[in-house]
Amino acid sequence: MAVEKFSISLPEELLADIDEFADQDALTRSGLIREVVTEYVSRRRSTAYEEERRARILGAIEGFKRLAEEWGPDDRTAVELLREVREESINDE
Repeated sequence: MAVEKFSISLPEELLADIDEFADQDALTRSGLIREVVTEYVSRRRSTAYEEERRARILGAIEGFKRLAEEWGPDDRTAVELLREVREESINDE
């Protein structure tokens, strides 16, 4: 993995805290900042993924609700429906 170097500006108080925590964890300043940024990016990606996943699930639920309204009640069990779909699939081949 390539490593890029760049400069950042931080308030003195924050830099002092960074140095203190880096010393406690036996890390360099760069090492501590790298860990913190990695955790932040991971958390943001995870949050975005969960939001997208939730939106897909809610969309699927809405689709099922529309189908239920369109098709009306059905007394068949899920197993019966699966068997029917499988039979249709086999007959279509």
